[in-house]
Amino acid sequence: MTSAYPNGDSARDSQDVSQPKQSLFPDAIAIPPEVLARHRALVLDPATAARTKRGNRPISTVYRADSMLIPLREVQSLVPRPGQVSRSEINNELAKIGLQLRPRPEQEVIDGAPPELGVSVPLVRLEDAPADRAPDPWTALVALRDAFGDRVKHFGLDHLVLSASVAVEGAPVSHGGMVGGTPVSHGGSVGGGTVALHTGSRNPVALLMPQPPRPAKVPAGRRPVVAVLDTGIGPHPWWSKHRPGDPIIEVSQEFQDLLAAQEGQQQNPTELGPLNHPEDVPNEIQPLLGLIDSHAGHGTFVAGLVHQMCPAAKILSLRVLHTDGFSTEGSLLLALHWLAKRVESGDPDEMVDIVSLSLGFYPETTDPEKVLQVKAAIERLTSLGVLVVAAAGNDATTRPFMPAAFGHGTGSAASGVELLSGVGARNAPGHTTAAFSNWGEWISRWAPGDALVSTVPVWDGAALGGIRYPDGGGLGPWMRSAPDPDDLRSGFAVWAGTSFATPVVSGLLAQALAEDTTAKTDMVGRAKRALIATDAELARRYWQ
Repeated sequence: MTSAYPNGDSARDSQDVSQPKQSLFPDAIAIPPEVLARHRALVLDPATAARTKRGNRPISTVYRADSMLIPLREVQSLVPRPGQVSRSEINNELAKIGLQLRPRPEQEVIDGAPPELGVSVPLVRLEDAPADRAPDPWTALVALRDAFGDRVKHFGLDHLVLSASVAVEGAPVSHGGMVGGTPVSHGGSVGGGTVALHTGSRNPVALLMPQPPRPAKVPAGRRPVVAVLDTGIGPHPWWSKHRPGDPIIEVSQEFQDLLAAQEGQQQNPTELGPLNHPEDVPNEIQPLLGLIDSHAGHGTFVAGLVHQMCPAAKILSLRVLHTDGFSTEGSLLLALHWLAKRVESGDPDEMVDIVSLSLGFYPETTDPEKVLQVKAAIERLTSLGVLVVAAAGNDATTRPFMPAAFGHGTGSAASGVELLSGVGARNAPGHTTAAFSNWGEWISRWAPGDALVSTVPVWDGAALGGIRYPDGGGLGPWMRSAPDPDDLRSGFAVWAGTSFATPVVSGLLAQALAEDTTAKTDMVGRAKRALIATDAELARRYWQ
């Protein structure tokens, strides 16, 4: 249920809220050039971007510079057959601007994929075209829309997807260092460093509480399975404390191999290679320095929150984000397809009940109905009774953040996907909305997303505290030190973002499924009951 109040707070904040103010959409995407380079990405500039014949002006977005999302059925038509000389209609049109879509052989067939599944196909310059500029997928997309209209409505940019934890900085991260010359001790801030917007940026903490006890059996008869699409899973003592044959964490090398094949090979040393294994890694970006990357451990943190909210759940970890917090829409689509294929198999051991997405992207439009690829993949899952939970984003804006903005909410979002929850963040006490959280009618559920404590991989990076000297005035043997920002050997940290409100809701949904003892023949009905139970629990905790 979306709160009727524009800041998501309770009625005790007395004010006229009948007409919530709409914030100015951020029309410039601030991503460092080195991050764009390592992901082969471009920022769409609305001032200079090509427009369709209708003259529609896009808004800023970030996308892969050398590929487009093409439906699988069209991918197959782009591949020349033996003896075929002429190009496809699509490539004939692109040839007019010196471009061509050229699928790799492994993209022609994806096992069990529906024909509308989006595949990230390389866009290349024709050999005889002038080499005065690099191919631009946006220009190609505009040309195709002008020529073919609705036939290419499922064609799109391969958007850069980002995690929904605070301070997307790339790597390394300073963890509350100097902001505008002002020391910040509790995370990001505005107003010259005087107003803290969040508490925690993967700061190490000591947790003295025991691990939540995991029941041997659940009333529902089987453990609910929560798929976490994130940076993978890192080492932690909690994951080893399970009965033989009944793991808390499951990974899939099969999926990582499929993803690596679709991503293709690393093209130059400045780019990141494919995500070909399921384990989170500490220093993918600057391995020579040994500093832990900005979003390394993100998936482990998310998994720990699911486990805290529902110890009975099994967590299926799929690695789709790099350790700087970025991925692509094409990778997300492939992961959603792979999960749907598991559920469609009907094998109880392959079942997935909840998909937790602490990530998203801002497309070049504010209309969710025009972002067809991800919506179709989400609806394929929800039609099977799979609940999808997605982060609302951290930019304090009403701009729709996909895929959360596809969700069922109020007002203009009342026709959204019912089994998709867009999740906004509360502050730690749960009574006020986190300053960084996005807002929209499409946000249907709220949970704490600031100053949360959860699991991180047991790592020790190369950074040291600013003070390090033998204790006792130099006598030792203990060392006196300032806090070390990437000494994660305690196994726990404090972090903030709608990234982390999302697994709180996912965990509550999993707990509701674990306690549901009714017949499991109607999976959609079962999912709806879990939403009702979760809404009651969120209300009981005064989070919404």
